[in-house]
Amino acid sequence: MENLRKQYVRGTILLEALLASAVFAFIVTLLLGQIHQSRQTENDLLKKEEVLRVANMALQTKQSHLTINGIEVRVKKSQQGIQIYHGKELIVGVQGK
Repeated sequence: MENLRKQYVRGTILLEALLASAVFAFIVTLLLGQIHQSRQTENDLLKKEEVLRVANMALQTKQSHLTINGIEVRVKKSQQGIQIYHGKELIVGVQGK
């Protein structure tokens, strides 16, 4: 009878350890997923910031086309205002009165 109790206690401890490991693995997986998502978001923001910096340089140097670090920016000026494009995407558009 005592031998059966020892096996029951060992089995319970093993089950608790297994459950704790599963909970820990779940928490670590969630944490790593959030870190990856945060890094991806930061990467996207840095790319957008770099595009805006190149656009600013193009305006300051009064160039209609500027490529730096593989980032191509076009500036279109007209009587209505200024449009700045990165590829086909309009980044900034300013219209006058």
